[in-house]
Amino acid sequence: MNQQDYKAAAKLAAESPQQALRTPETIQRFQAAPAMPGQPSPILTYFGMLLEKGKLNARESIELAKPVIQQGKHQLLQKWTSEDKLECTEELGDLVKMVDQQLALSIYLRASASAKVIQCFMETGQFEKIMLYCQKVNYTADWGFLLTNIVRVNPAGALEFAQKLVQADGVTLDYGVVADVFMQHNCLQQATSFLLDALKGNKEEEGPLQTRLLEMNLVAAPQVADAIMANEMFTHYDKPRIAMLCEKAGLVQRALEHYTNIDDLKRVMMRTEMIQPEFLVKFFGTLDAENAIECLHHLLRTNMRQNLQLVVQVAREYSEHLTPEKLIEMFEQYNSWEGLFYYLGAVLLKTEDKQVHFKYIEAAAKVGNIQEVERVTREDTFYDPAQVRDFLKEVRLPDQRPLINVCDRFDMVEELTHYLYTNNMSKYIELYVQKVNPMKAPQVAGALLDADCSEDFVRALILSVRAMAPAEQLVEEVEKRNRLKLLQPWLEARVNEGVQEAAVHNALMKIYIDMNNRPEEYL
Repeated sequence: MNQQDYKAAAKLAAESPQQALRTPETIQRFQAAPAMPGQPSPILTYFGMLLEKGKLNARESIELAKPVIQQGKHQLLQKWTSEDKLECTEELGDLVKMVDQQLALSIYLRASASAKVIQCFMETGQFEKIMLYCQKVNYTADWGFLLTNIVRVNPAGALEFAQKLVQADGVTLDYGVVADVFMQHNCLQQATSFLLDALKGNKEEEGPLQTRLLEMNLVAAPQVADAIMANEMFTHYDKPRIAMLCEKAGLVQRALEHYTNIDDLKRVMMRTEMIQPEFLVKFFGTLDAENAIECLHHLLRTNMRQNLQLVVQVAREYSEHLTPEKLIEMFEQYNSWEGLFYYLGAVLLKTEDKQVHFKYIEAAAKVGNIQEVERVTREDTFYDPAQVRDFLKEVRLPDQRPLINVCDRFDMVEELTHYLYTNNMSKYIELYVQKVNPMKAPQVAGALLDADCSEDFVRALILSVRAMAPAEQLVEEVEKRNRLKLLQPWLEARVNEGVQEAAVHNALMKIYIDMNNRPEEYL
């Protein structure tokens, strides 16, 4: 060294017994030695001699790499590594990594520097190799830390990596930690995709993670949460918690599906503008009768105008379950005759309950649908005649045909006549006798005479029905009231028409005898 014969010094050190001179001090002497013009540097001369003799140790490999890298000749390092001339260590890999990441990976692999190997795989995007490597060398990695590093540069790659970890045998992965990593980097989409895949088994013990999956989407992406719930993948999450978040996020229908407390249901149900009517009608089918009735009351109480149609739909659909009695009571409580009319109109043909039929007639009258009152009183066979009659008399409709229908069908003619006459509705008496049932003219005439009606009106009424009135009954009704004479014009008209009915001729003869009007001639 003193004579600057570096090659001889290098040879002596390389061939020293038990490598006694291959020390850090020797390396330092060669590094410190001045270079000769036109000659390689003393340190490279030394390492070149060592390489000829065999493999460098860890310290020698590092110290050789430094000048080689400095001179930009790292391909030499690759050659020596492939020839197994260098001892591969983590420190050597760190040094090489600055200029050649792939060579550094090769050095880390030879040095079994697992953490650095994995880091290189991450940095070069070879995520699929990480798990294979760990399984091969039986290395347990800090998956959370790895994912954190991957997600910073490649969120999609991190997701793919995490999904493979879930499927891998022998890998213990905390799904919550994975979700944390994604969410810390604002990767909601990746966190959602991961949890959807990882939790697809719908296990009870994963309930908190199911809750978290829904929770983070309800806060940031409500429509995604809605789609997840629509798939009905999960059943073990915290339903009250999710119900509250659904309500906050405006997913009113989902909130209804998850709430169980009646006060919560009533509060959410008020946002009917955000709920499909078909959904709400179907939802009522899931409630017990008591809660359903309470919710219907709430809808009518808070906004009848907006909610009436919906309430009617529910009442129609679940009439049997909720009972007509309760529903009628509810509509009446809020004076909703319109609601009652449309509800009962839909169930009328399904029941023989007299009260239901009566309430329908009452509701039709209250909403002014006289045509329907007239139809039902004419066709229906299940209402209570006396109850309907009393109601119609009390309500005083502008058209008395419904009352006429009831009294005619159920033989209440005298009462009908008396009511119409005392209330100055003579035109309806005429309508009844002339158009509805001329056969009842005798009873009408009798009732009018009992009410001290003008004989002229009775006479004109009887004349107007002509031969359609039954003679025998008519004569009987008038005669027993000692008013037979008022029938004279009607009887004479019948005789002139050629009627041969005995009752007509007998009555007319009695009148002629009573009047002494040439009875012998007629007899």
